[in-house]
Amino acid sequence: MNRSSHTILLLSTCFLTLFSCQQQREVTNESSTTQTLTISDGGIKTLALEDGVNFEVLTALKLSTVNNKEYITFYDRITHSIYLYDYQTNDLFKKISMEKDGPNAVKNASKFFIHTIDSIFVDGSMGIHLINSKGEVLTKKSKGAKLHNGMPLITSDSKFYRFHPDSRFKNGHIEMVISQMRRDSKNHEYAIFNFEKDSIIEEFVQTEEIINNFGEIQKVQEEANERRESAYSINRFFTSNENYLYSSNSISDSLFLFKEGKLAKAIYAGVPTIKIANYSDYSTLQIIERYDNGSRAFENPKQPPHYKSMLLSPDGRFIYRVLHHGTKPKFLEGEEKPIPNPLGATLIVMDTETEALNYYDLPVGEIDLPLYFENSLFVSNEGIFFRVKDQQNEDQVQFRFFKVTQ
Repeated sequence: MNRSSHTILLLSTCFLTLFSCQQQREVTNESSTTQTLTISDGGIKTLALEDGVNFEVLTALKLSTVNNKEYITFYDRITHSIYLYDYQTNDLFKKISMEKDGPNAVKNASKFFIHTIDSIFVDGSMGIHLINSKGEVLTKKSKGAKLHNGMPLITSDSKFYRFHPDSRFKNGHIEMVISQMRRDSKNHEYAIFNFEKDSIIEEFVQTEEIINNFGEIQKVQEEANERRESAYSINRFFTSNENYLYSSNSISDSLFLFKEGKLAKAIYAGVPTIKIANYSDYSTLQIIERYDNGSRAFENPKQPPHYKSMLLSPDGRFIYRVLHHGTKPKFLEGEEKPIPNPLGATLIVMDTETEALNYYDLPVGEIDLPLYFENSLFVSNEGIFFRVKDQQNEDQVQFRFFKVTQ
């Protein structure tokens, strides 16, 4: 079975000055780029799945450390369970099943992180649940949302706080990203959540700090709405370690480094020979066809270059980005519509200590590069793992490993 397609401003003078400095840093960083690492094909890693697990969709996929031991972890919606696989042996270590109904229910677990084996934070549709290794709910929080009859109140200005791949529990706080249906350049992208008090205590990272010309982006979105069309949102990427927060987005060659909530600098982390899409072109990644009784969304078969991800190795040494070179339409016999055929992809590995960039041409015919990319790859201290494209065996999940050595 083939793996199914995933469907679904004006700036102040101060910021212009900052952006000018960022551009200068980018040029300096680019000109000093050197190849200092060896990136090689490490073969296939295979995890055997139990009956009922949907091998096509493993959400919240990441490498987690529990009691100084590394595990590949993910959530499966069908079994409503969290799985931990021993990273070294590939054996299933633990399955944590959760209730779907009743007072002990956890509604959705598509984002979670493991603090300890008996302190697992689950970011569900009804708030954050703290569960133990038996799937029992220890406590739950609303993420500071206003409630009506137990349900969060949602308006066009509502903010949605959610985990990112490196969210962690420290000193009673959890770092989270912010989503909004309607946003302007001065809105914030990142928040600190006090778990005990069930409240947001700080917000920082203004949208204009990580996305340039946001006014132009809003204009494209408004024009699409007037045509009753959809403009695909810019993906924001966040990753962090004990000292720094890094951010990037799907149409920027820059990484933005924040220290103590303040933008410290921008770092060039792109491919000089490939021009990234402007938002007008990027906004068409997904096409929505509307009918009298509904609608259907599908990937645009012709896509421009854009970035798919940004991940930090567990030891904080390397940042990984995936540059998708774009696609061209490919027609398959018997299919009504063309599908996107990748033109290429580049793995970019940045050394966080030296800011040196390293490149590797990925085999796009052999690894999965879906529209929604977050659940198709993870990183370890050894390298990066991608889902194998068009995997046939439903009883396992396969990853293509690319090893990074100094």
